[in-house]
Amino acid sequence: MNKIKRSPPATAAGVLTIAMFLGIAFVDSSTAQQSEMDKVQAANNAYYAALSARDLQAMELVWSDTAEVVNVAPPVRPSAHQGQEAVRKNYIEFWSTLDQLTVSMEKPTIVIRGSVAWVYGIENAHRRTKGGENSGGPNFGTSIFVNEGGRWLMVFHQAALIPQRH
Repeated sequence: MNKIKRSPPATAAGVLTIAMFLGIAFVDSSTAQQSEMDKVQAANNAYYAALSARDLQAMELVWSDTAEVVNVAPPVRPSAHQGQEAVRKNYIEFWSTLDQLTVSMEKPTIVIRGSVAWVYGIENAHRRTKGGENSGGPNFGTSIFVNEGGRWLMVFHQAALIPQRH
């Protein structure tokens, strides 16, 4: 009859060593994930800063330079603008109607899966047209970013007006 050779029972020191190793690996992974979350948050903040400043050069740094990018805007009369040139043209046309624009997302939710991240939440928007008309309110905003060469760049944005109850 064959006897099964058993390994000696794990020692407390061995278990502790393994647990410490796994703990360190977990902390390192968690730290790396937080670092990527911070980068996506910074990219999202850069988008809203460029939008509010109506700064085309800053906005071009936020977006990926591909034909596949899509911006569904403006929230009051949404239309899909596909490709870097169409997105750029939309910003130029929309901004030319405004004297003032401020848009922010105070509490975004960020999800990262590999080299893709999406951000969603409530945008707070305030606009003043060149004619002096004030408007604004909450929008539901969604952005998708891809990691290109270590930089998180926007490939999709949509803002949907949230109707106000009176």
